[in-house]
Amino acid sequence: MEHFQQSFSKALKAVALYMNPARMLEQAGIPVYLSYVISGLAFTVLFLQVGLDMHRAGTRSPGGVVLLLFLGLLFGTAGVALLALVAWAVSCRFGPTWKLPDVLKAFPLAYTPTLIYAVVGLVFSVVVGWNTAISFGVTGMLWALAPILVLIREMSGGKVVACITGATSCGILTLCFLALVVI
Repeated sequence: MEHFQQSFSKALKAVALYMNPARMLEQAGIPVYLSYVISGLAFTVLFLQVGLDMHRAGTRSPGGVVLLLFLGLLFGTAGVALLALVAWAVSCRFGPTWKLPDVLKAFPLAYTPTLIYAVVGLVFSVVVGWNTAISFGVTGMLWALAPILVLIREMSGGKVVACITGATSCGILTLCFLALVVI
């Protein structure tokens, strides 16, 4: 029974991280580099999916797939840090806000859903041979908007306009970057 309770407690913590990275960050001392490992892996795997799909379609060479892999890592680390700056700037316009180092630490954790979807999609891509970049990859990016909304709400003191403006801006910038990479 005790093993079940421990497993259930770990599962609840995982769900908390999935939906509210800000609260999880307050409760657990997660180092900043681990935050960027999550977002870096999420976009690396997502861009690998894109590359594999394009390679199957004959529009990318193996070298192009490797290049996409590195672009995913770059976006998942430096790009997510820039998105955190955008979210922080938006939340500053609407009232009380967090300190920038806290935002830079919490924001990458919002991409946990993207990582989960990207890994599942990669499994389907490799095992079944499906093109999964849209069905799993982009869906995972969109699912990340829910934790981003929660995070911006916390950063702005509960301002709904800040949540909508910040999450929409981050979503548009992410999708535009993905579109530029695919072209």
